Amino acid sequence: MPLLSKYLSDARMARLAPHIKGDILDIGCQRGQLKTKVAGQIRSYTGLDMSPAAVAAARELHPDATFLTLNIDEEVVPFEDAFDTIVMSAVIEHIFNLRTLGQSLAKALRPGGVVVLTTPTPFGNDFIHSLGASIGLFSKIAADDHIAIFNRKRCEVFANEFGLRLTRHSLFQLGCNQLAIIEKPAPGALAA
Repeated sequence: MPLLSKYLSDARMARLAPHIKGDILDIGCQRGQLKTKVAGQIRSYTGLDMSPAAVAAARELHPDATFLTLNIDEEVVPFEDAFDTIVMSAVIEHIFNLRTLGQSLAKALRPGGVVVLTTPTPFGNDFIHSLGASIGLFSKIAADDHIAIFNRKRCEVFANEFGLRLTRHSLFQLGCNQLAIIEKPAPGALAA
């Protein structure tokens, strides 16, 4: 594992955790590490990952949770109005088919629910991550797989396209990473 990968993952989880509650869907769940960190503040946990091996390991580690193998780039999630929180930690930048993803988020969220995501900033991705990967600090494979790089405006446009709205955006890790909170408005809620 590259030198700083665990530190970065832990820092992302620390940023996500205060915004996670209720019934959650963790897209790109890997082995369900987030479930352990937020177990006391959630009602239920469902994890999705495209890796059958990761899902098998997660099921073994967390028998009280639900895990599904699903490629979010190709398949719409099989849930409707089911989650209070959808988490994507360092996932959206790997997705080519943002239309399928956006439709899945809008469909699976309950009214008033939120998507909580982290993703590299253009600066973090194009400069810092590339440089760090070249010297073994970060995963080179992950950097090479980044397809869609977001900034605040792109987060907002993405949310609006699917009837959602960006309610919070902040930078962390010296401007290399960002947290976005995207809400599904309740029926009759005034647009912000």
